[in-house]
Amino acid sequence: MLGTRVLTAAVALPLAVLAILFLPAMGLAAVVGMLMLAGAWEWAALSGLAERGRVVFTAVAALVMALALGLRESGGPVSSDVVVLGLAAIFWLGAVQLVIRFPAQWNATLGHRPLALAIGLIVLAAPVVAVAYIDQADQGSVLVLLLCLMIWGADTGAYAAGRTLGRHKLVPRVSPGKTMEGAAGGLLTAMIIGALGALVLGLDGWRTLGMAVLGAWIAAISIVGDLTISMFKRSAGVKDSGRLFPGHGGVLDRLDSMLAAAPWFVVGLHLVLQAA
Repeated sequence: MLGTRVLTAAVALPLAVLAILFLPAMGLAAVVGMLMLAGAWEWAALSGLAERGRVVFTAVAALVMALALGLRESGGPVSSDVVVLGLAAIFWLGAVQLVIRFPAQWNATLGHRPLALAIGLIVLAAPVVAVAYIDQADQGSVLVLLLCLMIWGADTGAYAAGRTLGRHKLVPRVSPGKTMEGAAGGLLTAMIIGALGALVLGLDGWRTLGMAVLGAWIAAISIVGDLTISMFKRSAGVKDSGRLFPGHGGVLDRLDSMLAAAPWFVVGLHLVLQAA
């Protein structure tokens, strides 16, 4: 199993970096969209839909993504960026309470199928909109890569710190393996990556500090994304959300952090780059 995981990562990571650096903005958004549609199939399954319901939900998710991108490109009065990313960011803040109190509020929130499906349409569209938005900015490819490096670095830092120093459980009712020490290691690693990214982008001292803080926040909210999918899996009684990535599980197993981090990265960029 470990060999399969390593082989999958060895293939997937270079492909991801190449796609980020060399695909045009909408091409990269299309790739992310296809991954999110696979995630929509898994989200529907975790919500308890049968195969026909999963097909319908995935089709509706594709429509929502297309409309969000279309409205953005049309330059119309409705800003799909603000609506989709704003709603997703708000949801992930609320998800903190759900994680802390799990399973107390589950049945009334994400355990309630219509609500879970409605939320899924927004949070699955958000990474697609976020990537299209970021990648069209100045040094957009670098910014998208920085987002991914923050997430990957946080995951790696958390794993290393948790394995060597982990003593205190973070949220044992949701994910018994996660520790406070691991979370701290992930935050520190993402902060360092944020500061290094600011240097590559040529930002000044205060903005470098801001990018470091943004790295810590991305690490923190990515943990919420991870734990939210863990709640879904616990409720559904499954170990993995799918089987798309051998040794790693499904799209939601691998990109759960991206779901939560992408909208907040856009928010954080605005705060940092527009700071006086």
